[in-house]
Amino acid sequence: MNAVREFCRVLDRRSVIATLGTQRQAASFSASSTGTPELRDRLVRRYQDSLAEFLNRSARSCLEMIGDEYKLDTLAPVAELRSALWIVGATLEANGAQHLGSAYQPTPIVLSGRLVFQGAVHGQCPDSEAWPRPVPPAREVAHVDSEPESMEELLHNANGLVGLRLGARGRDKGAWGTKAAELLGVRERGFAEADWRGEVEIKTLPVARDAVGWWQVKEDPAISMESVDPRIKLNKVLWIARVSDEPDSPILSWYYQEWDARVQVLAARYLHHRPKGPKGTTSKGWYMQKRFFLYSGFLRSLNG
Repeated sequence: MNAVREFCRVLDRRSVIATLGTQRQAASFSASSTGTPELRDRLVRRYQDSLAEFLNRSARSCLEMIGDEYKLDTLAPVAELRSALWIVGATLEANGAQHLGSAYQPTPIVLSGRLVFQGAVHGQCPDSEAWPRPVPPAREVAHVDSEPESMEELLHNANGLVGLRLGARGRDKGAWGTKAAELLGVRERGFAEADWRGEVEIKTLPVARDAVGWWQVKEDPAISMESVDPRIKLNKVLWIARVSDEPDSPILSWYYQEWDARVQVLAARYLHHRPKGPKGTTSKGWYMQKRFFLYSGFLRSLNG
């Protein structure tokens, strides 16, 4: 059984046309003599392999129409309605809920109102007793007297960061990153070298909860200046998640990741360069699009 086909049976002609295309295309479909069954088949063919994309594409009125058929709460926020309909559809396709959340039927989360699938954790991160990770209680700063001698010591120090409050940033945009590195016992090397012994780059990432409570990355982080090969910085990275919607900037977690074939594909897709510096600058830098962190496992390490 295909869930998209079952859901499309419920939609009237206007809803099918609205889901199929843009306003201009919708006007063309409405004026054509193409029958509603043919339009439904076209919609099914487009989305039959992606229930999540079908639900993301569907307007609230369409979601309510399908939700009424399956006795769902159609007054719920659209994000909750999409999520509930995905569970209904996935259960129909698997003839039960036994596979939900497994590798066979991974469950999407809702970010910014859309269903998205998080990439599997593809690195190291601390354990958590609850998901999404709760903001940890405040802890005292553990003074580090010398630079870590090994990766194990560096990650041990990273565990000591979780729960620390970085406080207000001030004028310098790099202040949080510099402070996090110092607390790890690392002096940032800056321009063309990774921070720890020229091997591991340390990057803070601002994260915040969305309306449902899932963690998401707030902005595209800067990786390097345009003249520096960003792979130098991305070869080995210790990402430090900093809660940006709390004034004292708690450190939520960390995620250590090494460059491999998977990261290479994602970096090729999501690395981009743009002006870096104050308004009117001619300097450019390499930035990583936020979607990289959805598929690289970083968000899974925060949301479970």
